[in-house]
Amino acid sequence: MSIKKKFLSLPKLKVSDLTIIAVMIALSFILNKVGIHTQYIVITPTFIVTVLLCYLYGPIWMSIILGITDILFTFIGGGGVYIPGFTISAMLTGFIYGTFLFKDHKFKALNLILAQIIISLFVHIFLNTLWLTLYNGIDWKIIIISRVIKELILVPIQLVVLAGIFHIPMVQKLIKDHWG
Repeated sequence: MSIKKKFLSLPKLKVSDLTIIAVMIALSFILNKVGIHTQYIVITPTFIVTVLLCYLYGPIWMSIILGITDILFTFIGGGGVYIPGFTISAMLTGFIYGTFLFKDHKFKALNLILAQIIISLFVHIFLNTLWLTLYNGIDWKIIIISRVIKELILVPIQLVVLAGIFHIPMVQKLIKDHWG
């Protein structure tokens, strides 16, 4: 399979795909309300929905969908002030997960681990800290330690949860039907 087909293809979405995406975005909206929300750290289970959608729909669609979702969540969900940098982070997250997971008919833990590490280091620790410091006008050294500790704790937990999710029969059926 060529690189262009694997990473840059924009598969046609059927009505059933749009339905799955809409339901998953609604679920993500609900999951976003459950968790820990502080000024500098947000911990929610929305990563589960993000990874499943990236696995099914790839980097291009998920970059678009996560960008739109970030904007909608901010304005509809009362997420506070809109910061365009977080939309960029959401889009990059979709692109990275989609690049590593899309069109792999069988779940590969190594791909998930690599994607999770890149997202954690580049998007969560570097970019999101940058957006917070630019928006809040504070020195990055003040919040970086708490953000690094958060990632060190959450990445292994997220990996275990995601590995478990991919072994749930209903999720396997969804994937099998999608790639069928």
